[in-house]
Amino acid sequence: MKTEKAIIYDDNCPMCRWYTQAFVKADLLAENNRISFSELASSPLVEQIEMHRSKHEIPLVDLAGGKTIYGVDSLVHLLSPRLPILRKLMNLGPITYMIKELYKFISYNRGIMAPSYPNYRKYDCTPDFHLGYRLSMILLLGGLGLWLGASSITHFGGEDIALYAGLGFFIAGLPFLHTHYISYLGHLSIILFLASMVAKIGSLFPVLNPIFSLLAISIFIWQYLRRYHILWAQMHWTKKRIS
Repeated sequence: MKTEKAIIYDDNCPMCRWYTQAFVKADLLAENNRISFSELASSPLVEQIEMHRSKHEIPLVDLAGGKTIYGVDSLVHLLSPRLPILRKLMNLGPITYMIKELYKFISYNRGIMAPSYPNYRKYDCTPDFHLGYRLSMILLLGGLGLWLGASSITHFGGEDIALYAGLGFFIAGLPFLHTHYISYLGHLSIILFLASMVAKIGSLFPVLNPIFSLLAISIFIWQYLRRYHILWAQMHWTKKRIS
């Protein structure tokens, strides 16, 4: 059953585009009730939204003029017709806390998890920088990447190269990125995790290990170059906005 509310999403965020479109495909949301922030400027719905809050918690606007709900509450409202148990779970304090913390962890890091080039538009939906959630992501994914890489080493192959290349790029990239080094480390932790995970899968299938090793190296190089270029673009955009 489609909701009588409209979701307002960041159309410059690949992750936001994907999961809001998934709501439409699952028949939980009408296509015309999926509105991007680029479209919002010409819509009267803009008056129902707390713009700064919407950077971190996706808003679900009541089309009849009622209260706008945000973040986890928005997702529960959309999903509960198919998963009624969600509302019951949200009445349990510890589970509510964990779900909301997971939502914040993803929301504050979505620009690193699924990066995109800056969009020069009137309203910037980029989440604020949160040191705690960013360091948590670096420690979690970077630590998992190092562990997966180390645990899959049986000989000097792709997993070793990904592991040591990651450490090498970590050292090499810092002098050039200055105040953006934490974002750089965030990108690097994801790259290392992805490459090491692929290498780990390859180590479980010795016959296919050379293919997975090559794939791990390719993913590392591709993602590193892509993310490094995006980060540079974001840095220059930030400088331009300040100046």
